Formats: sequence, C-alpha cells, structure tokens
Amino acid sequence: MLHLSLIANPMDKKIFPSPAIESENVCLEVTTRCTNECTHCFVRAGGAVSHDLSLEIARSIIEEGSRYGYRCLHITGGEPFLWPYIFDLLDCAVGAGYQMFLINTNGSLITQHIAMRLSGFGGRITLSISLQGPEDLHDRIRGHGSFQKAIGGIRAALDAGLSVVIFTTIGRSLVALLPGFAEFVFANLAGVKELALIQLIRVSRDTHSLDGELLTPFDFIRMVRSAVLLNLYGYRTIVLENPLAAVAAGLMEMPRLPLALPLYRNGKIVVMADRSITLAHSSRRAYGIYETGMLRSVLMSEDYAAAVSPDVETCPYCRFHGVCGDYGMIRPSEWFRDMEMETPYCKRVLGLIDSNVIV
Repeated sequence: MLHLSLIANPMDKKIFPSPAIESENVCLEVTTRCTNECTHCFVRAGGAVSHDLSLEIARSIIEEGSRYGYRCLHITGGEPFLWPYIFDLLDCAVGAGYQMFLINTNGSLITQHIAMRLSGFGGRITLSISLQGPEDLHDRIRGHGSFQKAIGGIRAALDAGLSVVIFTTIGRSLVALLPGFAEFVFANLAGVKELALIQLIRVSRDTHSLDGELLTPFDFIRMVRSAVLLNLYGYRTIVLENPLAAVAAGLMEMPRLPLALPLYRNGKIVVMADRSITLAHSSRRAYGIYETGMLRSVLMSEDYAAAVSPDVETCPYCRFHGVCGDYGMIRPSEWFRDMEMETPYCKRVLGLIDSNVIV
C-alpha cells in the first residue's frame, strides 16, 4: 500500500501507486566484486575498478522504493554475499514493508549458517544460483572448482528450506547439452523450483570475444525446442526476460512455454554499484546517478516512458507483429543478442521458422 506521505503530492498520483510497480522489483547491484572469473560477465566488462554500494545509499533506495509502492527487492552483484551489509539491508527492507526478495548468487559462499539465517526471513527469499551447465563447461567458464562450490551452496539452501531457482547463461556450447544438464539438475538437486535460461549476450566494453558462443537464430530455435520438451517432461524451464522464446514456440505450433516479461518493462528499475540507474542489469544506458528522489525522477521521465513503451518504428511494419503481440513481445529483440544490427534478431528467428528452413 502506498504511504500516505506520497498521496499529498499531486504529481505522484500520475504514477503511484501503479500495478506495474506493485508487481515489479527495485533491483540493487550491491557490489561488482565476485569469487568467480566468468569470461562472459557483463558486470565487470571493461571495468578495472570494483564498486560497492554504501549501506546508507542502499537503505535510501529501498526506503524510497517502498514509499512508491515497491514490495519486491532484487539484490545482485558481483557476488552479493561478498557485500558485508546484506543482512542489515534485508532487515531494513522487511521494516520498510518489502515482502519478497530475490538474491542472485553463484552459490560459492552459501554455507549452512548463511542458509539458515536466510531461512529466518520466513519464506520471503528466493535464491537464483548460477550453474553454467555440466561441470566441465561450468568450470571452464567460471573457474576451476567453482561447480562443486555452487552445488554445495545449492544443497545448503535447499536443506534450509529456501526457494531455489537455477540461473543458466546459455551459449552455443550448452544448447546440445541442455537436456542432459536439466535432467542432472532436477534429478540431483531435489527441490529446485525451475531452470531459468538466460541468453548469452555481448555488451559494450567487454574484454572477451564471445562471438563463438552467441546463439545464432538457428541455435535459438534449438534452445526453444529443448525448453518446450523439458517442460513436457516435467522439468520446469523458462527463458528469462525474452518473450521471443514463447513467440517462436507458438509459431512452431509447439506447446506454450511459460510467458516471459520483456527485458525493459514498466516499473523495473536497477541501481548499479556505481549508483548509475538503468533499466536492466546488463544495460550500459544510464538514466543518471542516484541521489535521494532519483527513482521518482527516472520513473516519470520521458526517456523511461519511451524505453518501456511498445515500439512504433519497426514492429508495426513487421509481418510477425500480430503473433508477437499475442505473446507480450512489444519491441524488437535487443541489438546485443548477436551484435547484428541490420535486421532485428527476432525477425531472423521467426523468418527461419516461417520459411520452413528448419527441420
């Protein structure tokens, strides 16, 4: 419920409270420091200096977000359990009225003690723990021994009764291995809620060439087919923040994948560890540097409205506009899906399906 102090401001009535905000999360990147050395990491791409939010700033953000109606808090990094104030922040967020918490982690620092402390928040917490794929692939990308550390963290979290989602950044190397990997996850880590696939992307200023791992349109279609079949087999698999997957499945007349929200959407806001404000953790487009009151300024800005609104330049003239709308895809795929800017990635994926090029 919106705090009464905001209702007195007539400007706030234009957007607060809002169903978008009430169902969305305010996201804090609390640190860029990490225990892994992932070659695909967009958090540290091109950055020689690490950053940490101060607890004072983090508290200011969540208190401001609470006044505007946010009830979900997303904490990410880097590795957030390297940040020394994470439990102080969770306590503050509970006091401010937040009801749900999502914490992205690589799992390496989740001991039984930490898992039990997290379980003390009464079922409010979901951990998204990263596994890159089978052990050899995971360790090659994230560092030797990191797979077993992640598995240990997952098991500690599950033993403590925490809700656990496996986040998997999927590149070309994993597409063919995906069915076996999913079977491993659900057979050996009983209690995992779902497997969330995150399409590998390129970002500006990255320091490692990932051209060989980016999903071609054909690779994307293979991933979608595998995800559909995994769901039919009882292994809940989603494609995170990428509604193109559901569009592709629908166009292939396959059973519907769980619908995905777009990467940029109304109500979503992220404050990075350097205090820049963005719409997505992977984005390098900043809407200013956080100071008290900045969340409201960004949410009410014309730039923000344009970024989360349906596209009016490309989509209305695309032959797939209707089917995309049926699955909640209101903008073309982001340019960083495979760095090809001439023809939108989504149009090339759906064109392959529509032309029966794939078998």
